[in-house]
Amino acid sequence: MKFHEKSAFLSLGMTLSQTLSRINVVSLNKFTQHRVVSCFPITILTLALCAATAVAQNTQVTIEGTITSVGSVSGIAVGDNYAMVVYYNPTQSPASTLGSVGAYYTGYTLNAVIDDKNGNQTFTADSNEQLFVQDVGGDQFLSAACCSATGAGFVLTGNSSVFASYALPTALALSDFNLVAYTAFGNGALGSITSLKVTNTAGVIPAFITAGFTDPNGKVPTLNGVPGSGVNNLDVAMPLTTLVVGTTYVYTIALQDVNFSGTCKASFKLTQVQFNKTVTLDSGSVQSFNCVPGGVWAWVWGGKPIPNYLGPATLTGTVTYGSSTATTSTTMIIE
Repeated sequence: MKFHEKSAFLSLGMTLSQTLSRINVVSLNKFTQHRVVSCFPITILTLALCAATAVAQNTQVTIEGTITSVGSVSGIAVGDNYAMVVYYNPTQSPASTLGSVGAYYTGYTLNAVIDDKNGNQTFTADSNEQLFVQDVGGDQFLSAACCSATGAGFVLTGNSSVFASYALPTALALSDFNLVAYTAFGNGALGSITSLKVTNTAGVIPAFITAGFTDPNGKVPTLNGVPGSGVNNLDVAMPLTTLVVGTTYVYTIALQDVNFSGTCKASFKLTQVQFNKTVTLDSGSVQSFNCVPGGVWAWVWGGKPIPNYLGPATLTGTVTYGSSTATTSTTMIIE
């Protein structure tokens, strides 16, 4: 393979099972512009992090509305606005099941704020509460508000066709819950629900895609190239947004695994609209690699000379994980 078809790999494989005393660094040959090589790692660095990346969550449900009853909660009034955010990993296994009817889940957070005259009041799910999903006999999604002064919860009940199973939902529509829909706060306060929004984040997320000059000295790109640095660092050429006709560049994509275990692939593409048609000016991809939650990777490609067609272009980095994809892109200018 020629240089512009070659990719290089920099990895920060971050796992909690390792300790700093077991850091393993394997250094392989750096690439040069004129070598004919196949895909290979530049450097592989494996180290431990003191962070609980294995419990990452990626579905956020935002519930908004107004207070309809204040109960015994002081300081709030009917008509006050509130916002509630529920956050969970939809792929988690149930903590328990209610036969074949429903399931309880413990891996979630619930936080709420009521805008009241004395300043915002905050509420959370009580420590023993669970998310519940029912898909038989009146579909439900709820977290009960019981029983502290700062507890909060919600109840959504619809007909029997809302959910196909009792797995945690990744899509919700307020119109489906036409039987019961309300929120509860502290000692007896209730709220109506006027807005229900679901945001799903990717299991693997590309951090950036960038273009930079090829280093004639072969020092960049590299991992942890700053002596004395107290953090892990990825050292690349200065990111550019202007590409000069006839010049070759190095393209770098960095990505992190949030909560996916399995096979990943990374690729880049430089495209441009020419005479109302999208033309691929350059592209590259890598063989599949194993992704684990918390892992951080950077892939680097040497590019082709920029063709002589002036104007805007788009540089896109893509990561494929399992059957899903996530992308990041930036606008480039060819001069």
